[in-house]
Amino acid sequence: MMTHTSCHQESALLSWRQGICFFITSRMYELRTSEIIGLRTTNIDLEKMKFGVVEQMLFKVLPGAKIITEMAPTKSNDRILPITEETLPYFLRQFDLLERQKDLITAGGGEYYDNILFIAKPDGSPYRRDRRSANFGQLIRHLEMPHIRFHDLRHTAATNMHQLTGEFYTVGEMLGHTLKGIDMSLGISTNLEAVTAQYVDVRIERKKTVLET
Repeated sequence: MMTHTSCHQESALLSWRQGICFFITSRMYELRTSEIIGLRTTNIDLEKMKFGVVEQMLFKVLPGAKIITEMAPTKSNDRILPITEETLPYFLRQFDLLERQKDLITAGGGEYYDNILFIAKPDGSPYRRDRRSANFGQLIRHLEMPHIRFHDLRHTAATNMHQLTGEFYTVGEMLGHTLKGIDMSLGISTNLEAVTAQYVDVRIERKKTVLET
């Protein structure tokens, strides 16, 4: 039987590992903070090696909220993204971590709130977007690094992916941007308003190629 101290230690370890998964998956795919904490396990298909970004966490979640009954729509475009051989281990570890967190809570006599969230607090309740951003800021200060927002990494990666692959439309679809949005992220001054309606439906194979480059 686990003691209170051992339960606390394992819970802290699982939270640390989940923080790594949060950072890796959100940065590999350049998901917005609200998209990663709003990703449901039901939208992840390990058999077909893909997942859908079709909703996001509500902008304002009340402090102490345990149950989420609804989600907000994505900020721009829904998209289907591939799970690559490089990212698959992180998905598998996170699913295993979710089960361990649930077992740990119930073993300690606590209540687990199954919101079917891929990234959740140890008791299954949702994270708040502002708290995740604040935690990142604290990490940056602790490491004595120059100030940068978590969202800034998304724009940096967009530029890097475009420079490495030249896949303008693929990168844009992965980010869930309209063409005008891609223009702003990549710092391209070309006027794309005229072709916004011609947004290209990129095949999932091309997205996988960009991720693996």
